[in-house]
Amino acid sequence: MMPGFTKFLLFSSVLLLLFSGALSAQEVITVKGKVLEGTEPLPGVSISMINANGKKQAIASTDNDGNFSIKVSKTAKLEFNYIGYSSKIVEVKGQTYLSVKMISSTQNLEGTVIVGYQRKTKETVTGSVTRITSDQIKDIPVSSVEQLLQGKVAGLNIQNNTGAPGFRGSTAIRGLSQIGVKGSGNNAYLTPSSPLYVVDGIPIDANSGFEYGFESKGPGTSPLALIPPEDVESIDVMKDADAASLYGSRGANGVIVITTKRGNSPVPIIRLTSSFFVNTVPQLRQTIGGKEERDNLMNRIINTNDYRELYKVSLSPFLSDSLNAFYNNATDWQGLYYQPTFNQTHNLSVSGGNQGLNYKSNLNYYNERGVIKNTGFDRYSLSSQVNYKPNPKLNLTGSVTLSLGNKLKGSGNGLTDVGAGGSLSSSLLPGPSYFLNDSRFTSALNSKNDSKTYSVSSYLDGSYELLPALRLGTTLSVSYLQNNEDSFIPSLANNDRSKVYGYVGRTTNLYNRTALNYSKSFGDDHTIYAGIFSEITSTQNIAREANLINGPNDHYFGPLGYSSLYNGFIGITPNLEDPNDANDFSKVHSVGAGANFSYDYKKRYVVNFNYRADGNSYAGVKSRWAKSPSLGARWNIEKEDFVSHFKWLDYASARFSYGINLRPSTNVYASLGSYSVAGNYNNIPRISPKLGVMPNPFLKPERVEQYNAGFDISVLKSKFGLTVDVYQKVITDMLFTQDLATSTGFSTVITNSASMMNKGIELTLNFRPLPSSSKLYWNMSVNGAINRDVLLSLPGGATQLLSDGGAIISKVGRNTQNNFLYISQGVYSRDQDVPVDPVTGRAYRNARGGEYKGGDLIYKDVDGNFITDKNDLQIAGNPVARLTGGFYSVLTYGKFGLTLSGSFTVKRDLLNNALSSSLSNNYNPFSTDKSAMVDISQYNYWKQPGDQAKYPNPLRYLSNTDPYNSSQTLFQEDGTYFKLNSATFSYALKKEFLNRYGINNLRFYVTGNNLFILSKYSGPNPENVTELGRDRIDSYPNSPSYVLGLNLEF
Repeated sequence: MMPGFTKFLLFSSVLLLLFSGALSAQEVITVKGKVLEGTEPLPGVSISMINANGKKQAIASTDNDGNFSIKVSKTAKLEFNYIGYSSKIVEVKGQTYLSVKMISSTQNLEGTVIVGYQRKTKETVTGSVTRITSDQIKDIPVSSVEQLLQGKVAGLNIQNNTGAPGFRGSTAIRGLSQIGVKGSGNNAYLTPSSPLYVVDGIPIDANSGFEYGFESKGPGTSPLALIPPEDVESIDVMKDADAASLYGSRGANGVIVITTKRGNSPVPIIRLTSSFFVNTVPQLRQTIGGKEERDNLMNRIINTNDYRELYKVSLSPFLSDSLNAFYNNATDWQGLYYQPTFNQTHNLSVSGGNQGLNYKSNLNYYNERGVIKNTGFDRYSLSSQVNYKPNPKLNLTGSVTLSLGNKLKGSGNGLTDVGAGGSLSSSLLPGPSYFLNDSRFTSALNSKNDSKTYSVSSYLDGSYELLPALRLGTTLSVSYLQNNEDSFIPSLANNDRSKVYGYVGRTTNLYNRTALNYSKSFGDDHTIYAGIFSEITSTQNIAREANLINGPNDHYFGPLGYSSLYNGFIGITPNLEDPNDANDFSKVHSVGAGANFSYDYKKRYVVNFNYRADGNSYAGVKSRWAKSPSLGARWNIEKEDFVSHFKWLDYASARFSYGINLRPSTNVYASLGSYSVAGNYNNIPRISPKLGVMPNPFLKPERVEQYNAGFDISVLKSKFGLTVDVYQKVITDMLFTQDLATSTGFSTVITNSASMMNKGIELTLNFRPLPSSSKLYWNMSVNGAINRDVLLSLPGGATQLLSDGGAIISKVGRNTQNNFLYISQGVYSRDQDVPVDPVTGRAYRNARGGEYKGGDLIYKDVDGNFITDKNDLQIAGNPVARLTGGFYSVLTYGKFGLTLSGSFTVKRDLLNNALSSSLSNNYNPFSTDKSAMVDISQYNYWKQPGDQAKYPNPLRYLSNTDPYNSSQTLFQEDGTYFKLNSATFSYALKKEFLNRYGINNLRFYVTGNNLFILSKYSGPNPENVTELGRDRIDSYPNSPSYVLGLNLEF
């Protein structure tokens, strides 16, 4: 019996174990988790369970925060799907919490974007929004994250027109939004059209403390330069009214939303990114020196018909005394200013946590020295963020950021620098020494400049679910920004009078936003979202500057005091009319309130409505409120039954939006006026109205009305994708400064009296041609945008406006900015080719009476009076690019990667004023005060009668015809270019090897930045010009850099 009983017990035990296993396999557990896109939650992800026979059953989808909660067996296999992403299969294996990361399968339809402080899935966005991820901006150390966006977004035109570390270039979304031109000639610049920047939900003024154009108050460090690119998770660019309307009047020029990284790992993760890079001296302007310079100058003198010029040679020892060592040099002045530099940047972050509590701290150091000596930028940044979610109803987020920017400005203002001009003295003279110096050289290299920007910002964000689907949230932010500049110019560089300059600017900003949002899905068909909100902003600016001229000696830098030796200027210099100057004091309050509503039916049809009203203390008292409504709609065609049999179609969507933004782009003094000290009465200081700009209480906000129609499509499992947007933006009631009769007591008044329009088309193509099974992965995106701006009206019915200096004209019905130039039509071959006025018998001449001869330029005589004067100026070109765009390519094979990024600009008319300046300044052979002398043999210039030439005779310097003035088409060139922005080659070590040493990831990369530029432009760089397309001889060049870096993760 025992053997039989034993067999029975053994059989029963095995059967019980098998039965228990079956029961265990079928045991149902509750699994919670979160689906992420990088570190951002991904809502609306479809979750399916895969049965044993391979069939899929949809069981749930993630909520607005990317969370899910499902009941499945302990051994279940789950599949996560979302349009535009590769599907993800996860085995439960008894886990009760899953963190799922989705990987984008195309760059054309990213999963989520931030629109109006609300996270939306891409398929429910009705406006024009483009997302840039952290992977697209990594491995390139730059001083400002804005530079990394160049060429990556259709319609976002970024021109890095300066290579000075810590300075910004120009940024515009969908063309110019202003027509104002300040300054004249080479110093002319456009009124900024910069978009609004929102960092972690907090709006910031990117132009705060920013030296725009040729303004030079303060250090000129933008708040964007204080954000470490390594800490950026994503950047959303909003281009139309529907996407930007909830940001109110500040979003009229577009909105760029920057989101920093968050912690999301249940265990602490330490990430270190270190880069070492070398900036090399870029291509400089070709110059000649030494014997070549002397021969060139002597050749000019010999070719004159005036013997007295030969006599002057004996009075100019630097020409006549070629044996004297003092005048027999070949000084390379450019080499004295330029240098290659070694630089570095390091970023350390610690993050971790779970669904209930997560944290992230980031420490950043950036150090870059400029290729022009005595220039550079350092950034120190420390930030800490904590997110606490004790229960599903309550969510709290807090953050504190401390930043310091330290800038060396040399003798420039960012766009220009004395050292960039190259040769400022004759190369025949010896270089600077203790006994012999050049004032401009001393100013550039020996000026002391201590420019610092301090930033402290903090915010607290909280939300609470009052009822199911009803959530109340509020955000409170406090920020402080201080700009200090202390500079000293020695007496040798300032006419024997040393100069001490001090500037302090402080900005304090308080911001609060409170919102009540309702989000509810009714079954699988209907989803609505509704919200109301209010905003309050208070900003206070205080600025002071002071000068002291002629201090005791070159060793005394301060403090500022009184100079009894020289009756120079000293004191505080407030300018209460121009906000770009050093304001004495201003305090601005603004309030906003609005509502938004969206509805979608099966994610097939989506409608969205936004409305916002803004009031602020600097608007005209008769028009305090600016109202911004918008309406958008989207049709996701791939969800229709009639296209379900198109297996090659991934998605296809049509979008339309319309909206109005009103922007009060002025300051409090334009509408309310200002006062100034007006002497004493009974020894008591009195004030009176300032009689510069007449206050205009009837000022209205500028009205920006936009239409946008878009189409998105992806086919063949995201192998090819296309996004097209067509838009029109009309700006009316634009602010314009008009002159007044002196009898009014005022000189000017600002009125709403101009209008303009931008219209264009944007296109983005995405390619992922290789199959997903291939070991080689290639993803490429190409974008381009055509924009045309048209001036619609000017004050008083005027048809054209000529800017100061006369080289820029705005004309109704044409582009807002046009080059207004003399038309050069070649060079007179012989004297007898010059036309003669049949009335006076005089030869064709200029306004100063200088008669043209063989070898002089042929100017088009528009009015037929045989005189070249202002009546002969004509519209000859457009300094605003017609087409801009770029490309981005990622190629990976195993652990190897190659990333390329480029940008291009097509049909932009530039004025080569640098060449004009070089030829003009060297026209007089007896002057030792020169810019870089060019080798004229490289140009097709007139040498003798009968020549057919492009350039006039450079040897006839006694002529009164001014042949090299810059306001002529002779120096206008096509600024079309293609630039390889960056190329990165990387290698990541295998995890199996790294795990032995407790390392999660180790990746090395080599990057080249600003590698090369292809262009027919004769100057060094067609991008390195002013926003109005003027190539200055003293512009700070963009330099190539070469990077070696690593990413380390524990």
